[in-house]
Amino acid sequence: MDKNKLLLGIDFGTSTNFVTKYDFKKRDAVAIQNMGNYGGDNIFDNVIYIENDSNNIIGSVKQRLSDPENFFEDIKRFIVDDSWKKRVPNLNNREVSAQDIAEMIFGSIKNKVEMIENRAIDGVVITVPYSYGKKYSQRIKESAENVGLKVIQLVEEPVAAAISYGLFGDDIQNNKKEKIAVFDLGGGTFDITIFNFEKSDNQHAKIEVLNTDGVEKLGGRNIDELLSNKFRNILKIENSDFAKEKERQKFQTDLNSISKKTKEILSCESEDDIYEVITINGINHELEKNFDVEELNSILKNNNFLGKVEDALWRAVNDIDLQPSDIDRIVLAGGTSTIPVIRKIVEDFFGKKAEAKKSLGELVGHGAGILAGLSEDDSLQYTIVRKTSKNIGIAQGNRFKHILSKNFKYGEASAKKPIKLKNRKSELIITFYEGDSAEIESCEKIGHILIDGTLFKDENIYISLIKEDKSDSQIRCYIYDNNSNIVIDDYLVDD
Repeated sequence: MDKNKLLLGIDFGTSTNFVTKYDFKKRDAVAIQNMGNYGGDNIFDNVIYIENDSNNIIGSVKQRLSDPENFFEDIKRFIVDDSWKKRVPNLNNREVSAQDIAEMIFGSIKNKVEMIENRAIDGVVITVPYSYGKKYSQRIKESAENVGLKVIQLVEEPVAAAISYGLFGDDIQNNKKEKIAVFDLGGGTFDITIFNFEKSDNQHAKIEVLNTDGVEKLGGRNIDELLSNKFRNILKIENSDFAKEKERQKFQTDLNSISKKTKEILSCESEDDIYEVITINGINHELEKNFDVEELNSILKNNNFLGKVEDALWRAVNDIDLQPSDIDRIVLAGGTSTIPVIRKIVEDFFGKKAEAKKSLGELVGHGAGILAGLSEDDSLQYTIVRKTSKNIGIAQGNRFKHILSKNFKYGEASAKKPIKLKNRKSELIITFYEGDSAEIESCEKIGHILIDGTLFKDENIYISLIKEDKSDSQIRCYIYDNNSNIVIDDYLVDD
């Protein structure tokens, strides 16, 4: 065990980032100090201002209002959107993708941590939403590796939250198995994950994922957008009112800032007296309104935000034949879960109070840091039984045929599923998809395998898949002939 290694946990969130390092003396993860720019916050906004080719500013960025064309946020939501392209004036108007921006953010994190610690980073564990698919996870991993970070593994955000909460939670008795629901509603993603958790002591524990559900693009940013639209209507401002695109972007950034502030105030108070002056084309516009929590609740209800949360809660327990009362503990993660009406929905659903022992913003990053330490510190005996969050299979016409089902354990082979080869040419491609829908068009293409069809005596073949329990969670494919002989044994090629 090399106790001098710098091992990090990075909670790469939609709204904020939090970076921890493993402390070998404490056998715990601790925050990297002063990662924020103005005020030295440890939790910092996941935003970036591109100053030039060699200098970027992350965290609290003053230029978000004065120079919006070189300022970027919400990148996590667009990283798998191949159509998302922006031209950056400070990069000689070069076009960039969301993954390019993510690389810049990881590069800035790397440079800043190594400057603070005065040593090189040896490895990182990065968090990803449980509800996101393989393509997203792969792009996050590539973004970090492309700037020189060694990715030990990716870990799902609710798994990291459960590790943080369970291992160091004194309320969980030793040698007692409990069912824990982690309700993770953050800035841009929503996961609800149910675990079996059993702790022997603070160095020995076991987590088994039972089920996960959620909504890929649901979070605090959606609330900000709803409030922005409300305020825009009050101001009666149209896109045609702007002489320049830069002015429109600045106006939208101003609105987003006001909306976020209002949302945060109404998370802890009953009303907010809003008075803001916004300048458009040299003319001042006054936004003046008394906004109370009941009006916010009405907006969330009428736009089905609350309905989506309730539906996911029901799916999470029904899919594994549980009742809400079977859950022993509810752990909150993600800042949006603190909004009173959302917390009430969760507590009413399960019939018990929700808990959050650590700062909600720290819970996931702390768990990731512990996992980073596990890669080197064998004094911590921590077993995690992970399961697939989506079905994986192939297209049959316009239908999706499951081969590896949701909630199947990593490292275990699925049952052999029969398919027919349309022909037996020397070069055939079988394409694989990931999703929850029965319609293939609603599923995501994740990879393919190239086979020699002439190796099979007839058109009937059988496929089995394994999602390996390794850092990259690759999917291994076995193809059998009619006599149950393995003819193909290979990994899917990413699409």
